[in-house]
Amino acid sequence: MLDPEEKKKAESAAMESLFAAMDLNGDGYIEKSEIEKCFGLIGAPPHITQQEVQTLLTRDTDGDGKLNKKEFCVATYSVAGRSPKWLAEAVGERLKEAKKKEEAKKEFASLKGMDFFKALLGDKLLGKPDKELSTETALDGKEYVGVYLSAHWCPPCKRFTPKLAEAFAMIESKDAKKLAMVFVTCDRDEGSFKGYWGSMPWNAVPFSAKDYTGFNSKAGMFLGVEGIPTLAIFDKNGKLLTDSGVEKVSAKGADFLSAL
Repeated sequence: MLDPEEKKKAESAAMESLFAAMDLNGDGYIEKSEIEKCFGLIGAPPHITQQEVQTLLTRDTDGDGKLNKKEFCVATYSVAGRSPKWLAEAVGERLKEAKKKEEAKKEFASLKGMDFFKALLGDKLLGKPDKELSTETALDGKEYVGVYLSAHWCPPCKRFTPKLAEAFAMIESKDAKKLAMVFVTCDRDEGSFKGYWGSMPWNAVPFSAKDYTGFNSKAGMFLGVEGIPTLAIFDKNGKLLTDSGVEKVSAKGADFLSAL
């Protein structure tokens, strides 16, 4: 157990780390907008964010509307029992993730058409029944391409997948060239992936293609996916038309493409 002096030093060091994490532009001050962004990054609800903005800005003793390091670190700070050390690490991790997602978008900025889709999904896909085919063959001539991130362990995914399968089947029965769908698994093992994909009538990224599966897949990073199910719809040139496909299918069924 730390003695009072050691505890005070540890708290001071933690507050300095939190100050460094929340000083997003590195100018030596923390402004209201930076507090709001940091709490947004860690998923705080808006009312909590505004509450903490007010709490922290009570430390603004010189009244300039921002906090210097001395003001910010005048006393320890916590939110819902979360220590300043935890907050600093959480903000830091989310900033790293945001940077990776920004870099992922830059990677795709100059790509169009099939080059875009091969970079997003890989060169090879799995078709039914468990046969390998090129991404180019699978997507060639399709007007729209859907990218579906989902997993068998996710209850909302398992409720939504049958709705999507029904809509897809209806669209395909009217025009087989209208829509291609590709499953990007977020499952943790190949058996779960295969079992879940078996309920889907479309192609999938192979489970073994680790750069192209999971939340940190090329598609996951490009779309900034934080929760599943996620359904993104692209046009044939690789332009993102919506990343809210789940909501659109739920509302419109097989007519969801008309809402794009």
